[in-house]
Amino acid sequence: MGSPPAPSIRRPVAGLIAADVISTAGTEMTAIALPWFVLVTTGSPARMGVVLAAEFVGLTVLGLVGARVATAVGPRRLMLGSDLTRAVLIAAIPLLSWLGLLSFPVILGIGFVVGGFFPAYQSSSQIIQAGLVNDDEVRLTRLGGLLGALNESASFVGPALGGVLVAVFGPSPVLLIDAASYLCAFALIGLLVKPANSAAATAGDDASIGAGLRYLWRNHDVRRLVLGVGVISLSWAALVATVPVLALHHGGASVAGLLLGAYGAGSVVGGLVSSRARRARARTAVMSLFGLAAASWALVLPLPTWAWALAIGGTGVASGLFFPRFFSSLTASIPAALRARVLSTVHIVISAPSTFGFVGAGLLAQQSTVASRLLVAGSATVGAMIVAVSPVALLSPTAASEPEPAALAG
Repeated sequence: MGSPPAPSIRRPVAGLIAADVISTAGTEMTAIALPWFVLVTTGSPARMGVVLAAEFVGLTVLGLVGARVATAVGPRRLMLGSDLTRAVLIAAIPLLSWLGLLSFPVILGIGFVVGGFFPAYQSSSQIIQAGLVNDDEVRLTRLGGLLGALNESASFVGPALGGVLVAVFGPSPVLLIDAASYLCAFALIGLLVKPANSAAATAGDDASIGAGLRYLWRNHDVRRLVLGVGVISLSWAALVATVPVLALHHGGASVAGLLLGAYGAGSVVGGLVSSRARRARARTAVMSLFGLAAASWALVLPLPTWAWALAIGGTGVASGLFFPRFFSSLTASIPAALRARVLSTVHIVISAPSTFGFVGAGLLAQQSTVASRLLVAGSATVGAMIVAVSPVALLSPTAASEPEPAALAG
């Protein structure tokens, strides 16, 4: 992979990695526990889809407010506040359940608020990463791939472990583990990650929310690319909503953990490949999305569970190849004073279609999982085609002509 990180960035990289891995493992356990709880207690795939969608509605509605806060307080403080608040909110679900005060609207409300932290949190992490590598696109791709691979390792272990724990202990203890993981992330960011070396807005800069939206709207190439990635996100959401219903008829919660864990395992492989990237190549990014679409169509076939797991793992590999290149290119191209706003807006735009994926797949699966699986495959194909026909100037050609830098060198 090249030379190891310079001492000046080793501590913050370690902090970001550890915080991501721990909190993601907890979140992925909850990704099994919460929808499974709703599914088995209500018997309604549609209600399960609504619960999954609530987080993404909050992401869209509250996300731009988070962007304003991130600009005002800085990326590190935003991450700290987000971790602490989400720990309290997630812990409230089992506590209210034990007190007999938990209702369906309360679950929706908590999911809505928790989702609102996502855009600003992710953009803050990317701003810190960009500061660590001085905005170098190839190094940022490598760092994003490494973080993604290790993060997805937790996504691989989390669902499988969550499925077992839910089957043995029920969902409430799993939710408390998720809350504890956010507290661990809070401590790690506080101790190891220092403020990013990113430029602040000056008196002459327009760093308003409107400026971030205008930046996306006026950059036609970026706008079209983001639209395609949004459709890919719809496919992913439909997949997540379809898996528990498939598992309900093919083995139970442990099978749901296996199938979602396969996605995480594939993402680890794709992220590790990205962490060794020599160039930030558009061709690799586009071809990976067509691979994702092809793997998604295998889910439509009446295959055994292990074959579905392989297909889902293939979509994970493709995601691990695409997203580090997408975000490194995008981050490096945005003026530093606008990054918090623009990146938060991008996360909102690409995540907002997930709401339709969750709800749509839940409604379709209530009639037939074949229909929801067609939604997964069809939207993946449409998203890949939009990206393929988009101009790819966003993926800087200058990065391909530069000599290979030492991996993550400061």
